[in-house]
Amino acid sequence: MRLLRVAGFCLGVCISVCGVQAQSRPAELADAGWKALRDENPSRAAALFAEALELLPDNPSLLLGAGAAAHAQGKQREAMASLQRALRIDPRLTPASMLLGRIAFDEGDSDLAIRTYETALKYASDNDLLKRQLEIWRRESHAHETFSDRAYGKFRVLFEGREEQSLAMQATAVLDSAFYKIANVLGEFPTNTIVAVLYTEQQFRDITRAPAWSGGQYDGRIRIPVAGAEKNPQLFERVLVHELSHAIVANIAPHAVPAWLDEGLAQHFEGADSDAARHRLAAGGRFIPLPLLERGFGRLAAGEARIAYDESLLAVDVLFDRPGFSWIRLLHRLRDGATFKDAIANSGYAYEDFEAGWRK
Repeated sequence: MRLLRVAGFCLGVCISVCGVQAQSRPAELADAGWKALRDENPSRAAALFAEALELLPDNPSLLLGAGAAAHAQGKQREAMASLQRALRIDPRLTPASMLLGRIAFDEGDSDLAIRTYETALKYASDNDLLKRQLEIWRRESHAHETFSDRAYGKFRVLFEGREEQSLAMQATAVLDSAFYKIANVLGEFPTNTIVAVLYTEQQFRDITRAPAWSGGQYDGRIRIPVAGAEKNPQLFERVLVHELSHAIVANIAPHAVPAWLDEGLAQHFEGADSDAARHRLAAGGRFIPLPLLERGFGRLAAGEARIAYDESLLAVDVLFDRPGFSWIRLLHRLRDGATFKDAIANSGYAYEDFEAGWRK
């Protein structure tokens, strides 16, 4: 299950270019860059901010824009470097602090995230968004104080106690193997750190506030309850692969993929049974239009969630059955601001034909 992340940073806000006349070339490029981000076109935004930085390489607002564009493209290390440089020049630039903290946390560096927000509050002591998020991170950091950390390649797995050490070893092996299979199918290999946290059932519910039917969550980190995992290793592996799929998709196209597409891909890679999904839908006789499933399933009751997941799996199967279908082309089109209807048409597949295919 993937829930929408709130970074505490609005890409729609207009940031002025400090010390530059309103009609100057860098200001025009900055305005166009922020517009491109509002229009969900991060590739164009990155090019515009890069051009502006050639003219004003030490302008903190332009560095913020470059960092936001890199973040929207899934280039988190590049984003962090731009944002840290912006804050060295102007530590009062609160939006840069907010975005840097969010990225650092997602990359597994909780200490940097907390330090960044603590410093930001020195200059913006009345910022309630900073205060609330900082409290959440401090609470989670406190909950993780007794956790151990297993690093393996691009993965970090946090777990508590010696009894979960074998599960952490299993988790890193599963994640490493599945990563290359999923990324190879989707057509891109993200380089960002992927963090997974193994919880007791109570810890998982306390930290995530996930609905009772949820067996895992991705919110920038993979979070999984491990109760009974040793007795059912196949289920543990499936949940890991499911959430890893969300992490890979989020790194390729952050905040741009419809929830049903994201969940359908995650189920496909975990090995969900399409025939069983088809039978359940046929027996129930109820469908939820896919446009209503673009924002996530967390608000749904258990029965509605089952329908949503089954529809998502069958819809994605239709795309997998299409010869030569390019997943990376679709994901990049979504990342750059296209609607799914437009993105699928750009792949040579009429939306009406796609919809008829999965409904059939």
